Amino acid sequence: MGYETRAASLADRLRSEAGVTVFLTRGSKGDFEILLGDTLIYSKQQTRRIPSPDQILDLLRQT
Repeated sequence: MGYETRAASLADRLRSEAGVTVFLTRGSKGDFEILLGDTLIYSKQQTRRIPSPDQILDLLRQT
């Protein structure tokens, strides 16, 4: 599954399960970052991998 498809799927799940507003913005160089407001909560550049939806939901619950 490509990054765009994975990002869209994650966005849909975050909308439905966390009730958050999600905006997808095409990055460059394989960027995959998740921000909550202005706060970076996940960066593929730092972890070198795409997170699972459960990981992002857990991060959102911790904030």
